[in-house]
Amino acid sequence: MNTMRAMVLRESGGAVRLESVPVPAVAPDGAVVRVRATGVGLTVVIMTANPGLVTSFPRIPGHEIAGEVVEVGPLVRNVKPGDRVACHFYLTCHACSYCRSGRETLCRNFGGYLGMAADGGYAEFVSVPALNLCKIPEGVSDLEAAVATDALATPVHACREEARIGPGDRVLIVGAGGGVGIHAVQVAKLCGGSVLGADVADDKLEMVKAVGGDAVIDGRRGDIAQQALAQTSGQGVDAALDFVASAETLEACIRSLAPGGRLVIVGNRPQAVFKKDPTFRVDPGLMLRKMLEIHGSRYVSLAELETTLELLRTKRLRAVVTRTFPLEEAETAHQLLRDNAVVGRAALVVS
Repeated sequence: MNTMRAMVLRESGGAVRLESVPVPAVAPDGAVVRVRATGVGLTVVIMTANPGLVTSFPRIPGHEIAGEVVEVGPLVRNVKPGDRVACHFYLTCHACSYCRSGRETLCRNFGGYLGMAADGGYAEFVSVPALNLCKIPEGVSDLEAAVATDALATPVHACREEARIGPGDRVLIVGAGGGVGIHAVQVAKLCGGSVLGADVADDKLEMVKAVGGDAVIDGRRGDIAQQALAQTSGQGVDAALDFVASAETLEACIRSLAPGGRLVIVGNRPQAVFKKDPTFRVDPGLMLRKMLEIHGSRYVSLAELETTLELLRTKRLRAVVTRTFPLEEAETAHQLLRDNAVVGRAALVVS
């Protein structure tokens, strides 16, 4: 087979369209993967519309990838044809001090994102660096593994390493019904937290409760901080994870924190895409008096991706995928995400 079907982006912020393109070649240190499933989230919609992140056009988006290795380069030792694999989507050097200390997301020689700086998984095949691949454990489906690469793995890092959630901690999750937030609810519970999930749609709030959220906050019914304080007897929360990250939600999270509380910023709303400044104000006196912390949480390490796949295998976490689409309907999924009409995660199933 010399050609494949792919959803191609030809301009920043444009629609993806089905095209027939050449099957990618394998690099000496790379692998070609037959794509079985690709997650579809707001990250792709935002990043493909944020000028500069897509390094050249045309580009095939898609970074939450799972499939089967069909070819490897002569330098590859970690995977072989026939292996089922999931893909870490940051293009890193694997050699700098950050990469070697398990902080690949801060790589000094960062090469960009799969699906932005290199073609991604909205296609029948994808060529990736072999060191970005993790083997999928038995008992974990391709669909689950694809979503695990970001929507599950990202909150595993955010909850454990940044929010440092422990037994009895009160946790506020803003954007809790979305593709990443819904999995953060599960991870926070797994860490022993009591979870308040905030969102702005009835079906999303219902899903928060369905996956184990202890209480919900409807952002349409007034200030999130006031509701969080009311639900914690005025004490506030020990950690707040913001997957929306607007100026309003970030400031509300700060006001929600108990003394010693941690705000973890996971979402991103670039002004170039949303036409609104996300910069938020911080009162240094409040930060000092309550000894508050603000953390940025940037994706995961390869080791954390392997941990996430193991949590799926042992049924400690479950992938919440409420909508699946064939490859050619990727743009339909994108529009639903723009309309905030997807509960949990959506995905493309590539036949």
